[in-house]
Amino acid sequence: MELRHLRYFIAVAEEMHFGRAAARLNISAPTLSHQIGALESMLGAKLFTRRTKSAVALTHSGRRFLVEAQETLKQAAHAEMVGRRAGRGDAGSISIGYVLSAACGGVLTTTLARFREKHPDVTFQMARVQTVEQFKTLTDGSLDIGFTRTPHRYPTGLTGFIIDRQKFILALPEKHPLVAQKKITQAMLVDEGFVAASLESELGFWANLSAVAPQGASLKIVARAPDVFTVITLVASGVGLAVLSESLRHITMPGVVYREVEGATRTSDHIVAYRKNEAEPVVKAFINFLRASTRGA
Repeated sequence: MELRHLRYFIAVAEEMHFGRAAARLNISAPTLSHQIGALESMLGAKLFTRRTKSAVALTHSGRRFLVEAQETLKQAAHAEMVGRRAGRGDAGSISIGYVLSAACGGVLTTTLARFREKHPDVTFQMARVQTVEQFKTLTDGSLDIGFTRTPHRYPTGLTGFIIDRQKFILALPEKHPLVAQKKITQAMLVDEGFVAASLESELGFWANLSAVAPQGASLKIVARAPDVFTVITLVASGVGLAVLSESLRHITMPGVVYREVEGATRTSDHIVAYRKNEAEPVVKAFINFLRASTRGA
């Protein structure tokens, strides 16, 4: 059975006349009669009774089948529409990984909200994923888009572009002497102890500490933590200072204050990472939207 059989049957059921239904379908009446006969043979049921040579009436089976045929054609039309929209990138699902500083900076949330206004049939699966893991899952296809920090170089098969630049800021225990300083310079940090991200998190990335360290000096790391919440918790506990992306000052924790450092040499750059050979229309549409948003910023 094909969809055309359903269309032929519905036309005859609505016109109750083979001649008028054939004209409506732009086929000959004998062809239509043959197709309805073939449909009845496939179903093993009589759908029409003849009143005259061309006029017909629905049988009990025909009335039951008409309801299902109409619903099937509606669903088929809907499926076709969804397929066409998906082909244009107007519908589908996108899986996104993000680091916390990208979310706290607002660029992730604002671009998603704006994209959804124009593409209401696109859904997103969101997960906070560390940068190195993002690149692994982008490569194996379980993640579509990554919002993360800029790497030294992209892994094979991946690419991206900068979507947000943030200052580096200092997180200090609230009772630390530097909190009272109106200006914190790089030189003031030389003898301080710092809490840093784990080596796995820093792999392939510029360390935050180098952005605020005086030229030719390296800052002392006294503890490492697997995630930013743990870093800030250790700062609040008085273990040391930390250098963070500016957006993370939105994380309020008792015992921690945030300050800017004069003379920071770099910014904390955030990128959108994706596969070079991405073929999924909805993902490509989102990438193009992000790129246009970045140009317009």
